[in-house]
Amino acid sequence: MDNGHPPRSEQIEALLQALERDKDALLKLCMDVVGPSGSPMYPLDWMVFAAIKRTVSTSSATAAMVRSWNMVCARSMLRMHIDTALRFSAAWLVSDPHQFATDVMKGVPINRMTDRSGKQPLSDAFLVETHKAEYPWLPDVYKNLCGYVHFSGAHITDSISNIEDASRTIEFEITATDLKFSDSSWVEVLNCFRETTSILSWYLQGYAETKKLTKEKFETLSSKKES
Repeated sequence: MDNGHPPRSEQIEALLQALERDKDALLKLCMDVVGPSGSPMYPLDWMVFAAIKRTVSTSSATAAMVRSWNMVCARSMLRMHIDTALRFSAAWLVSDPHQFATDVMKGVPINRMTDRSGKQPLSDAFLVETHKAEYPWLPDVYKNLCGYVHFSGAHITDSISNIEDASRTIEFEITATDLKFSDSSWVEVLNCFRETTSILSWYLQGYAETKKLTKEKFETLSSKKES
């Protein structure tokens, strides 16, 4: 159905389809974490469900915003998605992931908890720092996107449609569509979203494999890691 918006390029459409495949893969991964009928369930499983639920929701919303040319909200969704992946990964930085999950369910803010040393708060800045070696794009993207979830200068910039230095005039465009952005800007949003999904998927896959280990095997691997 024609919604009055310009069609997206083939590259954008391909990325949107990839986004949908990523979402389906996450739902399948969720079943791997749950395991067969009768498998035990732990507090961290609840965080798995929450992380995947939030990701499925933000993925659908991001696709809808890209198709409607709404960059303000597309970038806001990306920032939320990064938040999901980073804060879920914090469970691997504490001494007891299940207690961590329990505390989250009780309403304890993650940034008020500490890592396994008991000294480093699990702030967003710290979580970004722990991932920047593998994802060098993350610090700058995270910093820039913070301006989209909090009312800031980013929203002033996005409302400007044209500036004429010679005549010293400025034009504002107050609309839900952001047609001034090139394809590369939309591609960046979608690629970063998919990269963030890969961060979350890595931890989900690791947890799924850990749950399949016998108690003896898990304790053996844990003792090797500690030594």
